[in-house]
Amino acid sequence: MKPVLNRSIFITGFQGIGLVGYLSIRHLITDLKCERVGFIETPYEPPYSAHIFSKDVLSTPGELYSSEKYGITIFITHWSFFDKYMRELMQKLARWVYLNGYKMVILFGGLDSELRGPDTDNLRVVTTSSYKKLNYPTGNAKEMDINYLVVGPLALLLNEFERLNYPAMAILPYANKWRADPLASINGLEFFSRVFNVPINTEKLREFAEAYEKELEEARRALEKREGGPPYYI
Repeated sequence: MKPVLNRSIFITGFQGIGLVGYLSIRHLITDLKCERVGFIETPYEPPYSAHIFSKDVLSTPGELYSSEKYGITIFITHWSFFDKYMRELMQKLARWVYLNGYKMVILFGGLDSELRGPDTDNLRVVTTSSYKKLNYPTGNAKEMDINYLVVGPLALLLNEFERLNYPAMAILPYANKWRADPLASINGLEFFSRVFNVPINTEKLREFAEAYEKELEEARRALEKREGGPPYYI
C-alpha cells in the first residue's frame, strides 16, 4: 500500500438501498481524481475482476483510493463480499481506520423512501456518540427516527465505530429500494459537499440519472404496449 499522508476523512459505502453508497463513492473517486493506493485482500473475496474506472486499470473486489488534496481516503467494494465473512472484514476495516488516526468517518447509504411520510427533507443522518460529543458538523440534518434500522455492512461499521468511541456519520438520502437511484446519490453528495466544503461536480451523475430514468420509462411503455395497457396489481 502507498502511504497516505493526509488522513482527514475516511469514506465508504456499499451496494445497499438504491445502490446509493456505491454510486456515491464511485463518483467521488472519479470526480476528485483519486489515486488507487491499496487493496483489501481476504481469503473469501468474490471471484470477479473488471475494468471499471478505465481500460488502463483492472479493478479488484476491494480497493483503497486517496485524494491527498482533500485528505480523503475511500474504500470501495465493486462486488459484495460474502455475507458469512462480512462482519470479520468490517471489524478489521474499522480497526485499520482507528489505528491510522483519521479525523472522522463518513458512510454513504440509502434510506427506504417508503419510510419518508410527510418528511420534506432529502435525507437523514446517523451519528456515533463520539461524533456528537466532538460537535462535528451534521449540516443541521435530522437524525434517523428512533427504532428505524440500519442494516448490512453499514450497520456493522457503525457498530464497530461506536464501540471504538470513534466519530462516524452515515449520510442516508431517501432512495428507491427496488432499483438504482442515482438522484438519491446526488442528494447525498451535494449535502457532503456543502457540509465539508469539498467541491463535487455531480453533472455526469445527473446525466446518468436522466439517461437511466429515460431507459426505465421506455421499458415501461414497451411493457404496456406488449400487454395491451397499464399493468394491474392484485
